[in-house]
Amino acid sequence: MSGENPTILCVDDEPPVLRLLEDALKPKQFDIVKAETAEQALEKFDSSRIDIVLTDIIMPVVSGIDLLEKIHALSPDTPVILMTGFADMEKAIEAVKKEAFDFLIKPFKLDQLIGSLEKALQFSRLARMEADYKRILEDFNQQIETLVAERTMSLMALTVADRIRNPAYVTRTVCKRLADREEMSVKVREGLELIGQQAEKLGKIVDEFQAFLKNTRSLFVYEDLNALVADVSSLIHKECIRKGVQLQTDLCKTSARINMHKNLMHVAIFHILQNAVEATPRDGWISVSSSVGPDTVLLKISDSGIGIAPEDIPRVFDPFFSTKRSRFGMGLSLVKQIVSEHLGRISLDSEPNNGTTFTLEFPVSWFGKFGV
Repeated sequence: MSGENPTILCVDDEPPVLRLLEDALKPKQFDIVKAETAEQALEKFDSSRIDIVLTDIIMPVVSGIDLLEKIHALSPDTPVILMTGFADMEKAIEAVKKEAFDFLIKPFKLDQLIGSLEKALQFSRLARMEADYKRILEDFNQQIETLVAERTMSLMALTVADRIRNPAYVTRTVCKRLADREEMSVKVREGLELIGQQAEKLGKIVDEFQAFLKNTRSLFVYEDLNALVADVSSLIHKECIRKGVQLQTDLCKTSARINMHKNLMHVAIFHILQNAVEATPRDGWISVSSSVGPDTVLLKISDSGIGIAPEDIPRVFDPFFSTKRSRFGMGLSLVKQIVSEHLGRISLDSEPNNGTTFTLEFPVSWFGKFGV
């Protein structure tokens, strides 16, 4: 078994039928696992990676419909196609109720069988994609919770340093100078010394808080966004060559350092570039450019692809929305969340058949971003 072709578990109590199915499907790039009974089928289903089950209905001991129920008990999303030599309406209705993917009446044409298998394979892939997205979302949400907590602590540290330690230092210094004046009465001097002592305590509290943050391993690090974009572009370049799409990069020579979580930023940029490759036809182009301003770093990713309809643009960042047929659209929703967690903004400009441009904007400093 190659591991690359889809695998069909064919179940029929007549060996000639199994051989016929194998001879017909192998040239169509399907890998075949054969079973003559439902019991054998369950054993092989449990020990192999099966994409689709193709089973006869009339079999001894355990019928194909009973096998359908057992397969779905083990793997609810595995499509099961039922075959029968009898056009029995009751059996067909029962199959539909048990959520059979399709119902074929023997003898059927090869084109009919291939069409049914291709639809079932698409369904299987989409079901796995949905499961993968759910796992990604769970992991992503855990990381986001950690990032939000860390970002809150970092911003608190900046706020405390600017709004508490500095005034406390000034207060302590001024009180000391006033208390040293000879014309000050004893009572006023004692009051100034008390204020100075409390201001000194505030300064120590700030120092202890910042020392705590330094001992906490940060998930965000100031690094060059250009370097990360170059790494992601090199991964996408092979796919561009395979599809006949030109990848152009124009990254600014100035270091584009921002406070970022490298793994999450890698996911966001990779997904935008992968979308661009999928949307761009052969002989098209994808452009990646960056620029650095006084307060922000800009990253633009453009393509000459099919573009996005005006009515779809407001929804492209919504969970589960996709402009691709038969796709679950979680990617751009996650991209927006990642950009937001970096205190950035993402926007797009697109026209049908005229390409799309994504613009990502990140603050050079979180301190400046929040005005603290």
